Amino acid sequence: MPKIKREYSIALMVISGIVLLYFGINYLKGLNVLQGRNVYYAVYPDVSGINDASPVLFHGMRVGQVIGTDMLPDGTGRIAVAFQINEERLKLTRDARAEIFSADLFTRAIQLVQGDSTVLATRGDTLDSGAQLSITDNFSQQIDPLKRKAEAMIANVDSVLTALQGVLNVDAQRELNASFVSLHGTLENVRRTTDRLDALLAAETGTIKGALENLNTVSATLAANSDELHRIFANMDSLAASLADGRLDKLMANVSATSEQLKQAMSSVNEGRGTLGKLVKDDSLYANLNSASRELDLLLEDLRVNPNRYFSVFGKKDRLPKLSASDIERIQQAYQKQHKP
Repeated sequence: MPKIKREYSIALMVISGIVLLYFGINYLKGLNVLQGRNVYYAVYPDVSGINDASPVLFHGMRVGQVIGTDMLPDGTGRIAVAFQINEERLKLTRDARAEIFSADLFTRAIQLVQGDSTVLATRGDTLDSGAQLSITDNFSQQIDPLKRKAEAMIANVDSVLTALQGVLNVDAQRELNASFVSLHGTLENVRRTTDRLDALLAAETGTIKGALENLNTVSATLAANSDELHRIFANMDSLAASLADGRLDKLMANVSATSEQLKQAMSSVNEGRGTLGKLVKDDSLYANLNSASRELDLLLEDLRVNPNRYFSVFGKKDRLPKLSASDIERIQQAYQKQHKP
């Protein structure tokens, strides 16, 4: 009998140890095994940072914890998360959301957000899920544009340094120095030109002043004779109107007719028609006049050499006339014509 009591005592101690171990493990997990299981579910594509005993918060207050995760058997790779609500006073609505967020720099938790529905969720319901970027992901998302800009800036700086290195070589320095010298010479020329312009303006100040005064006088004269100018412009308008009324066309028609007549007359002259045309085209008149002029020259020359051949002062002619140069020339021409082959 004592031996049996001893076995019972050992069994009772083992059972008590198992019960205490169970209660201790659940206590360490934050689970109250004496309280009814108020478990809900949510499905996520990614549960990075969520594990058993991850906190469940509502408006920053811890109201429960995650009690398990398991992959759905439908092959989509989604993960179901079971979490227990220990706060009996929290009544979740049917459209409440369970969002994964970063509670601090290193801890990920589930945040409960109430919906607008008036229907309450029951134990075992699957709530809508969502996930916010972690602090590191958010930081990476914000830092990536800055990283790209920094990389582009570094590339630009590298290009600038390369260009600066090209500028700092010996040939580029010489060209740069030559450019500065040329720029200095240009600025010096501009300065000298400005000085000359200042001197010219100073020397011609009186002339410029006189010109402005004359311009003022002319403006005053024009203003004083504005009525006369109006009359002149009116007369010009009348003349233009009269010309536009057909007189200018008539004048141009007369000029055109006169030009046509002159063209016809010149055509007749060029073709040798009429007296003037014959004079222009036929050179016989010129030849006759030239021959007559030549004969007249010979006659006058003979008259000068042999005046007694034509008249005598005392009524007696010279019996031995002299041969003049014109006679000799005439004799030569006659001889050449006779003996011309």
